Amino acid sequence: MQVSPKLVNFVLRLFALLGVVAILYYGKSLLILLTIAGLLAILLDPVDNKLRSWGWKPGFAIAGATFLLLLFFAGIFFAVGKQAARFSENWPQIEQRLTEQVERVQEKIPMLPGGDGGSDQSAPSSSTTPPADSTATTGGQAGGGSGGLLQGLPIQSGTITGALSQTLSVVGDFLLMFVYVVLFLSQKERLREFVLRRTPDEHRGEAHQAMNEAANVAQHYLKGRLILILILSVLYGIGFSLVGLDYAIVIAFLVAILSIIPYLGNIIGGFIAVAIAIASGGGGNMILGVLGTIALAQTLESYVLTPLIVGDEVDINPLTTIVAVIGFTVMWGAVGAIVAIPVIAIVRIIFKHVHGMEDYAYLLGQEE
Repeated sequence: MQVSPKLVNFVLRLFALLGVVAILYYGKSLLILLTIAGLLAILLDPVDNKLRSWGWKPGFAIAGATFLLLLFFAGIFFAVGKQAARFSENWPQIEQRLTEQVERVQEKIPMLPGGDGGSDQSAPSSSTTPPADSTATTGGQAGGGSGGLLQGLPIQSGTITGALSQTLSVVGDFLLMFVYVVLFLSQKERLREFVLRRTPDEHRGEAHQAMNEAANVAQHYLKGRLILILILSVLYGIGFSLVGLDYAIVIAFLVAILSIIPYLGNIIGGFIAVAIAIASGGGGNMILGVLGTIALAQTLESYVLTPLIVGDEVDINPLTTIVAVIGFTVMWGAVGAIVAIPVIAIVRIIFKHVHGMEDYAYLLGQEE
């Protein structure tokens, strides 16, 4: 029985696709940092080239470009850090106000869990309250047990150790990402030459064009999204401050960052802003003001800012966008949702210039 070559080709490509997905999922701890560092290196490449054209040596040019990136992150951390710290300090009060708002809604809507049943449950709970003496005795035993002073604290030593370990891990990943950025910038010519050497002579011109197009698309998209985030942060910050929303700068920057996730980011960001407005004890005017600010900013982004700043350089159809965002989110978490679009845009450019993959580039894109 002779097997059709087309069937063999289809099976091989299917296994290749499954292999790529497996590598992306199981190698995410390394690939996430490499992907982010690669995109940042592409974004900084024009700065590096400009500094070299001014006569800077390669090492100094790379250091200058990386220093600009470091200044950018430092500015963001400084601008957001103060309000984020105050938000963390006041979180118990915010949580209490949010709980009170939820209880009020439960009282008005009996169908919700806990609704219209609070008065019936209050009496039994009061009868089971332990006497003051037993509470004091229990507290004394807890404080005088083998745990010593740490047992009497509201935060246990394991929680502190876990938070410290997670913080050190994030800082370590952040520093490692900068190392990767420097290495990508210093080895960019070698990487480009490697691709050209592995390409047959008759296709080297097309390979060179594909690399240039992929870099241009990624640079244009990343710069455009960065400018949009800054503009949206200002718009949200002004609007949220005018309606009296607490922690307006933090919430504005968070909502602007989430807008980088197509379709879903705006919904998530709006939900967070409204939840903070409710937790802050704001009335209907504040909630309407927050919703109005988000609606106005999103209208400007969709019909004015995005066509003007980002344009259609990415050229990915909506179906591919949604599938890519959800797929990368499942594999890489929240970071995957952010890097999905530029990664798929680069893949589409590569497919467009590889013989036999043109149909897949057409499937991912939206050209007629």
